[in-house]
Amino acid sequence: MFYNLVNLIIEATATDVRRKQQSIKRLFPDFDAKTRGVEDKGGIRLDHQDAETWKFQLHSGTKDDIWYDGYLHFKDVLSTIGELVRDKRLWVADKSKVDLKKLAKVFMDKVDIQLLCSCPSDLYWGSHYIRSLGKYDAKHTKRELRPPRVRNPKQYGCLCKHLDRLMHTLPFYGSTCAKWLSNFYSKDIARFEAETKKEYRWVPKVTKALRQKKVEVEEPTVEKPREEERF
Repeated sequence: MFYNLVNLIIEATATDVRRKQQSIKRLFPDFDAKTRGVEDKGGIRLDHQDAETWKFQLHSGTKDDIWYDGYLHFKDVLSTIGELVRDKRLWVADKSKVDLKKLAKVFMDKVDIQLLCSCPSDLYWGSHYIRSLGKYDAKHTKRELRPPRVRNPKQYGCLCKHLDRLMHTLPFYGSTCAKWLSNFYSKDIARFEAETKKEYRWVPKVTKALRQKKVEVEEPTVEKPREEERF
């Protein structure tokens, strides 16, 4: 329990990152217009996946022939999957197994993540430093220890425009995430499913016993009081 509490304090999920990023408009009021250029020029391409990291090609949004590398790193994947598989709301209708599409959707919101973009802005406007802070621990690879005292002293936001677009489009990668989970974690998911079925094995028996008991118990008959005779 204490371990889970610590994780909530020092690690960021996709939801936490998006919430922090909302303050970026205090630094760049036209930030939305800047990010639209990323999509208009070429957008985002998923380039490679391994068991913990997705690598993307992110268009610069300004020059036609420039692309940057973006990394989305998932932390504590097994513990997150194990926790989510135990939620029977994420299983198929007959509760025979977990629904991978449902699991993937919740996984992308709940799992702790780290991010990195190779563009200069992600470094020099302070995003590397902000994501390195202990309360986020959301920077992929080595931490940045130099705060943005000149360009972003109040530490608004936490993402460059390329990673901002990535986080906006991430919910649309549900099917991709489901396939990724199947490719890299199918054996683990099967193990968590078996453990969950074992944990819930007593539920049908108890439910059946309660229903049977309800049938056997008859409501007591209460005799209505007689009306007093009038003389």
